[in-house]
Formats: sequence, structure tokens, C-alpha cells
Amino acid sequence: MNSKIEKLGLRLNKTLDGIDQQASKWVARSLDKHLSIGITGFSGSGKSTFITSLIHQLKYSNHAHLGGFLPARDERLLNVELQPLDDLPLFDYQQGIQALADDPPAWPPSTTHISGCRLIIEFKKKSMLPTFTGETRRFTLELRDYPGEWLLDIAMLQQDYRQWSMDTAALCSKGIRHQLAAEMQKEFNDLDPLAPIDEQHIEALFVRYRSFLVTCKTAGLTFIQPGRALLPDSTDFPVFIPLFNLQTLSPQALDNADEDSLYKVMQQRYKTYLKNFVQPFYKTFFRGIDRQVVLIDVLKALSGGKEKFDDMVIAFSRIIDCYRVGHNAFLNRLFSPQVEKILFLASKPDRILMNQHESLRRLCDDIISHICPQSVRNRIEIETEIAAAVRTTHDHNDHLTARLLDGQYGELRHPAIPDKLPDPDQWHQLSRWNPPVLRAPLNPDLIMGGRLAHIRMDKVLRDLIGDKF
Repeated sequence: MNSKIEKLGLRLNKTLDGIDQQASKWVARSLDKHLSIGITGFSGSGKSTFITSLIHQLKYSNHAHLGGFLPARDERLLNVELQPLDDLPLFDYQQGIQALADDPPAWPPSTTHISGCRLIIEFKKKSMLPTFTGETRRFTLELRDYPGEWLLDIAMLQQDYRQWSMDTAALCSKGIRHQLAAEMQKEFNDLDPLAPIDEQHIEALFVRYRSFLVTCKTAGLTFIQPGRALLPDSTDFPVFIPLFNLQTLSPQALDNADEDSLYKVMQQRYKTYLKNFVQPFYKTFFRGIDRQVVLIDVLKALSGGKEKFDDMVIAFSRIIDCYRVGHNAFLNRLFSPQVEKILFLASKPDRILMNQHESLRRLCDDIISHICPQSVRNRIEIETEIAAAVRTTHDHNDHLTARLLDGQYGELRHPAIPDKLPDPDQWHQLSRWNPPVLRAPLNPDLIMGGRLAHIRMDKVLRDLIGDKF
């Protein structure tokens, strides 16, 4: 009896501690002393480097050249303390800085799982008039990092298995996907959705389908589902594949299929995947974010050609529907946090001349304008910006210079960057452009807080948190 009471007491204390922590967060949010920012982007967009740079710029703001971020420009940031979050693995800032400071330097490791950190920022008030609370304030900034591939899967919540299969089949019937999936598509089309499932055969087809998705990613495509299948450590989710010939059967025939049929088993596993993997992420992580940064490698998509560019636009159009948006009114902010601002950030602008930066920002804005309906813009603040978390190039009159990945120093040239969705002539000019992967600049002083060269990270900080100081 006593042991039961002790266990009950422990559970009660744990519950009360959780309520106390949540209450503290609610109070901080109500007083504008707490903000949670989600950071995502597809593979290669530079998420890990962006977060590493953002933390470094804040920690060493007094010599970070952040003229557009007034608290740093006015030297009002007194101290920044990095702490782990209660519910996520710690984002490895030190590992990222060490990689950038090495000789030769390396880029921070890519994001393959969720992580995060808490920054406790101590700062001076704008006014120096003393008050009963003192002249300094503390602001808590949460950064939550997650793979963009997980975000793609949220779009699956809006489709049942039949719709998703038919959508995937349509995508695989044209363009690059059709070339990559020719043999697989024939085998998938030969499957009988109403026949009893052959587990061994389906597992083999799943391996083929997963390999096809990886090939699509390697080819430069963006809209890939399920996105988790791209991540090397994602091996524990249900084995399911799309069925490419469901249009040959009526919805009634599919509904009346036997429970052990291929269609019914795949349908159930699809539902299980959404229930056990996608929905928990959406409910416990994604919807707890106040503001969101979405990194987009627009230049990579431009240089890949129209089909890959359009595929990227499709991916972001599906994603934009997934946000639970609205104004953060007082009670909403306290009890139901929701995304109030999205910053779409065109990354790596250091690969083009500075006189083309505004064209890139306008192009990013044109992309978002085409995929984001006005009804959403009326309910949420959406901004576009460009930023290089780490600047790798030197700007000259008509070319750039930088070190390539192999360490060689070279000149970089590029066609004119369009300031809106490209026309056929512009696509023709862009087709000859293949921007190389660049090496991070040599910077051993980073370990001791040395300055990390960037482009417009001060504007990013202003847009994300400038209103909290």
C-alpha cells in the first residue's frame, strides 16, 4: 500500500512539475519574454550552418557586424547563455563551430533528426531610466531544428491512401520521374490491389521504391514522399508503397476488398504511418512553434532547370497549407501557441554578385506570392529575405572568387538572376549555369569567438526577434 502511495506521489510531483514549467512558459509568452522558432528546409539548404551562425552572431554580437539588428548595433546584448531544451536533443553548436574552425574547414553536419536549444539573452532596455525591475531584461529564445523531409510528410495528412497513391502515380508518369521509374512503374502497374498480400514481395518493392526516392533526391527533385524514407536512420516505420493502378478500380470495389488484400493492408499501414509518426510531430512539435524559418536553396533550383524548379515550388505549395496560422491574440498566445510569422529565406546568396541580391529576394517573394493565397497572407505575417549564414566568396566587378570544395581558388560567373518566375529565354540562359559547391572560409579564431562573415544575418535577426527588444 505504501509503495503504491509513493508511486502515486512521484507521478503527482512529476505532473505538477510539468504544469509548473508550462505555466512559466505561458507567463513568459504573455509578457513577450519567450519565443519559439522552428527552422527547417530541405536537404542541402544549409539549416545546420544557419543555426550555428545565428547562435554565434548573438553570442558575439559586439563584433559581429550586425548593423541592421539594433540591439546588437547599440551594444545592448549583454550575455547569451546556451542551454538544452527539456524535450529535444541539444543542437550541437560546438560541433558546428569546430567544423568551421578546422583546417581545412568543413561545413556543420546535416540535419537528420530533430534537435534544439534555448538561448537565455540578457539585454539592456532601450530606455536607461531606472525602474523597480532594474535596467536589464532576460529573453528566452527557443530554436527547434527539424528535417524538411518531415515537413513534406505533413502534407500527407490531407490525403487518404487512395488519393496519395493516385497522386504519386501521376507524378511518376512524366518528366524526370518517369525516366527514373520506368522499370519500377511497370512492376507496380502489374500488381493486383485486390489480391492477397505477398509480404516478401512487398518488402522487396518497398526497397525499390525507397531507392527510387533517394534517386529522385540525388537528381535534384524536392517533392518526395514519404520524406522520412530519405533519412538514413529512419528504419522503424511501416512498410508501404503506392499502388499505381487504383484508377482502374472503383472506390466501391476498393472499399469492399478483403482485409488481407494488398490494397487494404497498404491502406492500413499508410494510416498507421500518419498516426504514429506524422501526427505526433505535428501536434507536439510543429504546432508549438511561434515563428518559422523555411530555408530555400532557390539558386540550386534555378540552376537545375524548369522541371526541378517547378517541383520545388509544388513542394512548398503543399507545405504552406500545413501551417495552423492566425494572429497571436493574448489568450491564444497563452494557451494555444500557433505560427504567427513565416520567414522564407533564400539561402547562400554569396554564390551570386551583390548587385543581384535584390533580384534573388524578389524572385523568392514572387515564388511565395504564387503559392500562398491571399487568405493566408491576411491571417499570418509572411516575409521573404536572403541571407548567407557564412559568406564564402569575394565580390568583384563581374565575377566572384572563392575556394572550391577541393581547396582550389577560382573565379565564379553566373547569368543574370531573374527577379520573377523565369521566362523561356531566361531558362535557356540559366541552363548553362552549374554553380559549384564551395568550401567554408578558413577561420580558426571562431573557437575563441572570432567574427563569422555573413550576408544579411542582421536583417534575419531583425525580422525574427527584433520586436522583442
